[in-house]
Amino acid sequence: MKFVFLILFPVIAFAGLPTKEEQFKISLATVIENATMSDVRPGMVVASPSKSNPDYYFDWVRDTSLTMRAMVDYYELKHDSRTKRMIFTWIDSEIYRQNLPTMTGLGEPKFNVNGSGFSGPWGRPQNDGAALRALAMIKFARILLKEGQQDFVIKKLYNSMMPASAAIKKDLEYVGHNWREHSFDLWEEEKGMHFYTLLAQFTALQEGAILAREMGDGGAADFYQEQRNQIGNKLKEFVDPRVGIVVTKEKSARLDYKNSGLDVAPLLALLHTSPYQKLFPFRSAPVLKYVQTLIDSFNDHYAVNKTYPDLGVAIGRYIEDKYDGYQTSSAGNPWFLSTLALGEYYCLLRNETKNRKLTDLVEKQFNRVLFHSDRQGHLSEQFNQTSGTMQGARDLTWSHNAFMTAMMRCGLI
Repeated sequence: MKFVFLILFPVIAFAGLPTKEEQFKISLATVIENATMSDVRPGMVVASPSKSNPDYYFDWVRDTSLTMRAMVDYYELKHDSRTKRMIFTWIDSEIYRQNLPTMTGLGEPKFNVNGSGFSGPWGRPQNDGAALRALAMIKFARILLKEGQQDFVIKKLYNSMMPASAAIKKDLEYVGHNWREHSFDLWEEEKGMHFYTLLAQFTALQEGAILAREMGDGGAADFYQEQRNQIGNKLKEFVDPRVGIVVTKEKSARLDYKNSGLDVAPLLALLHTSPYQKLFPFRSAPVLKYVQTLIDSFNDHYAVNKTYPDLGVAIGRYIEDKYDGYQTSSAGNPWFLSTLALGEYYCLLRNETKNRKLTDLVEKQFNRVLFHSDRQGHLSEQFNQTSGTMQGARDLTWSHNAFMTAMMRCGLI
C-alpha cells in the first residue's frame, strides 16, 4: 500500500531571490513529490515530472540512489518518522527490482514507472548504480543498528547468505565481481572506465567491508577490501598533470567531439563518496588542480559568467557538451547540480582546511543557482548559457536533491 507523504507550503511570491532556507523547504517538498507520484510504483522516484520534450518520467537507479542518500542524511538530522517510512518503502522497491530479470541485471540503469525494466535501446550497463545504492543503504543500516533494529538489517539489508538476497550484500557482490567491466558513464554517453564509477565502487566496497565485518561476514569483508585495493590502484591512473583528474580512460564507445578529458563528473564523484573515501582528499594536489581547471574553463566558456561576474561560477557537464536539455545537436549549458557541486566542494574544502575565506565562495555559488531559478522554487535541469533562463527537464529531482545535499553538507540545516 502506498503511503501519502505531503509537506504543504503556501505559494510564495518572492520579491527578489528566495533565501537558501526557503529553497531548501521547496526542494525537499519537490523531491518528496517526485518520489510519491500516484501512478508510480511505491519506492521509485521519477527523474522529473516532464513526460515530453524531454521525457524523464522514468526511475534511474543512480538518481534515485543519490536522492535517497539525501533522505537518509535528512533523517539522520531530523529523525522524522515519515522520512523513515519513505526510506523503508524505497528499500522494498530496490529489493524487488534487484531480483527483476532485466537486460543487464544490476547494471541496468533505468526502469519504467510501473516497476518493469526498460527494454529499449540505451547505454548499458551503467555500473555506478549498484555502488551508489549500496552506499546509501549502508549509511541507513548503521543508523538502524544504532537504533536497535538489527533484525531488519539482517533480514533485508545485510547477511552472509549466498547466493546473496539481502540488498546491500547483493550490490556488493555485483560490484566486487564486475568492476573491471567497461560500462557507460553517468551521462550515459561513453563506454569505458570512468573515474566516477570507479570511485563509487571503491567507496562502496570499502564501507561494505567494514559493515560485513561488523555483521560477522569476515570472508566477504576480506574479498571486498581486496577488490577495493585493486580499484584504488586503478584510480591512480586517472591523475593527469594537464587537468588534474581525467574523466574516462579505455574508451570502447566514445563521442568523437569530447576530447578535453575535463568533466564535472569527477567532482561529483568526490562529493558522492564523501566523507568515506580518503584516496583523493579535497585539498590534494590533483583535486585542487582539477577543480581550478574546471572553474577556469567554464568561467571562460559561458556568457552568463561574464554577464554576472559577482555571482558564483556557472558549471556545466563538460565544455564540448551538445545537449541543451532538448536535443543533442545544440550547445550545452550550465546545470544546476553542477553549479551546486562547486559550492558543496567549497564547504567540504573549508571543513578540511579550516579556511573561513571559502564561505564567500559558497554563498556566491548558492546565489548563482537562486538567481537563475524562476524565483518560485523551481529548478530545472539547465539554465541557458547566454540568457540565464531555465531550460530542460522541469523540477529535475537531481537538481533539488543537489540543493538539499549542499545545504546539509554546509551545515545550513
